[in-house]
Amino acid sequence: MNDRVVVTGLGAITPLGADFPTTWRRLVAGDDAAAPVTVFDVSGCRCKSATQALIPDLPGLSAKRLSRLPRAARLALPAATESLRQAGLLDADGRSKLPLLPVSVSTTGGGMALGEAFMRRVLAGEKIKDQFFRVARYPAQQQVLDLQELLGFRGPITIIANACASGANAIGHARDLIRAGAHDCVLTGGFEALTELIYVGFDCLQALTTDRCRPFDQQRNGLMLGEAAAFMVLESEEHARARGAEILGAVAGYGHATDLHHLTQPRPAGSTQVAVMRTALTEAGLEPGDIAYVNAHGTGTPLNDASECAAFAKMFEASLPSISSTKAAIGHTLGAAGAIEALFTLQALRTGELPPQINLRTAEPVIANNLVKPGERRPGAKAMMSVNLGFGGSNAALVLVGAASPPRPARIHRGGVAITGYGAVLPTLSDSMLSLGGRKCAAQRVDQQSERLTRWQNHPRVRRATPITWFMLEAAQQALDVAGEVDRARLGIVAAFGSGSLVASRRFYEGVLKNGQRFASPNLFPETVFNSPTSHVAAVLGAAGPAYSVVGDDSTWVNAVGVARGWLRAGTVDAALVIGAEELDPIILDAYRAGRWLRDGNNFTAGEGAGAVLLRLTSGGVRIERVVEGFTFRSHAQAERAAKSCVAALAGVPLWPASERPFAFTASAAWQTVDAVEAVRRQPQRVAVPVWGRNEQCSALILDAR
Repeated sequence: MNDRVVVTGLGAITPLGADFPTTWRRLVAGDDAAAPVTVFDVSGCRCKSATQALIPDLPGLSAKRLSRLPRAARLALPAATESLRQAGLLDADGRSKLPLLPVSVSTTGGGMALGEAFMRRVLAGEKIKDQFFRVARYPAQQQVLDLQELLGFRGPITIIANACASGANAIGHARDLIRAGAHDCVLTGGFEALTELIYVGFDCLQALTTDRCRPFDQQRNGLMLGEAAAFMVLESEEHARARGAEILGAVAGYGHATDLHHLTQPRPAGSTQVAVMRTALTEAGLEPGDIAYVNAHGTGTPLNDASECAAFAKMFEASLPSISSTKAAIGHTLGAAGAIEALFTLQALRTGELPPQINLRTAEPVIANNLVKPGERRPGAKAMMSVNLGFGGSNAALVLVGAASPPRPARIHRGGVAITGYGAVLPTLSDSMLSLGGRKCAAQRVDQQSERLTRWQNHPRVRRATPITWFMLEAAQQALDVAGEVDRARLGIVAAFGSGSLVASRRFYEGVLKNGQRFASPNLFPETVFNSPTSHVAAVLGAAGPAYSVVGDDSTWVNAVGVARGWLRAGTVDAALVIGAEELDPIILDAYRAGRWLRDGNNFTAGEGAGAVLLRLTSGGVRIERVVEGFTFRSHAQAERAAKSCVAALAGVPLWPASERPFAFTASAAWQTVDAVEAVRRQPQRVAVPVWGRNEQCSALILDAR
């Protein structure tokens, strides 16, 4: 056996083409997709341009169904279809040949355009009951569920929202799942549609160029936002060969870590980038001189490109490879960036063609001689690399090798994973809360004036953060206190969110709607990003290991525990914090009302808070015997089957009862787990903690303290 994870299918929708071959031809030809923004009004913005994707027709869908798919879903569906078709996994009707197919995907905004429309209508005083479909289809999980339904498969969904590095993280996580033996085949990638909130946010930071995106140019003055979707099919080599699939290449190495320097600025010397590149090379069994080409992150911003140049010089020294940033051609596609750039890197390896560095005037001296020129080729290369950085200090690197590269011995990971620390921040204040639409709703909130929370509010690294960060820090510190000494340099974090930093997002976009785009707040925007709270926690605690922000419904908590467990078994970290957190905001109450959760007699109370557990490799304590994740459903009949499948997977293990506390998405699931851990520590037993997701996924944890 070997641990090679191979690629058997590629698919993409980009500003250069409605499929991957078209995109590639135009990319290597040196085309630039920059154009005026037309999907929403940008008259109040400093910048007026972006790169908009060429969305193909979807003839198999009715007009009604199309009207309910946000732009993000209309990007993701054809790209995923293309990748599955090339992999030979679709039948004549365009349906998946695999009934169970896990998805590891990334996005930053998901269906945010629907959320924007919902807020506009709430502020305009429109009837909430008419807005249900916008609330239901806004979450990123919904776009993946639509993809599953339309392509005819089910399976666990992991959505990683690590800003600009999340596409590489999604592919890396898919590889981890296969190497660990959890799955034989995973559909992975990323998708991103332009949205007003994100566009105005980057504009108010003055991070957007008003000219052309010029990565690694001495006169560079900003990035250009874009949209895209990119997917690849990853399989174990044994699985791919057994079904006779064509192997396009392999993901040989993956490195990821957190730069604790600053929320929006990379460390000038690029030391974290160097670390993740070294990790990826080590996993691949390669040396720096084996890399023929690097697809750089290269945003065209002064600080990012300078940091990357320093990192490349340090990493490769005299063996500096060919380098280019394809963001000059297709823009910065955020959650899709790492995915589409991994596809570009693999295609360069396969064809020998290299994407040229376009829009250059005066190149940065450090890498000037290595920036790819038009028509440059590197046929027969052994390996190539893709590197990504993101808000919050997320850094990732992928090493791609050819189909004929030799297999490496399988790594066998042994040892149990146990919960050795836990903590919770619970709501204690019961009162009514005014929704954004002006309706009083019952709510249970955290006492933010408590001594334990005020200590975090005064910390200099989180002075602009919203309450969700304070909740996470307190729950995490409690878990660390119980667990004892932890090497912070080898500590990873997985945070699970249903809604993320709602307070900042609502305040920022409400300000845009009321005051105009030109008065958007540059202080608030960085806090709207999903992984900002996670990054704050990592910085304050000094956790320099990898950090994921995963989003979805309540069952995303189980996904997060599964990710942390996988890191420990792979030796990626020595300890891992898993945190589930939510914060209340007036807009979420309007969303609950639109979903009819706050109807009279529904016995539903909204809540907020956080829960955390600390995991280590050990045979003692409360062991995580099994992680059961991802029985997805879209109807009452499917929900019944999913519930039966989940219970059957628990093999008769006694079920731990659901918490009677107020509802708070992933925080509720975390509280339920913390309750179970406390109970089985007092009275050693084996129990299952089922988590029923509100957005159509159910999962469970089996804990054993006997």
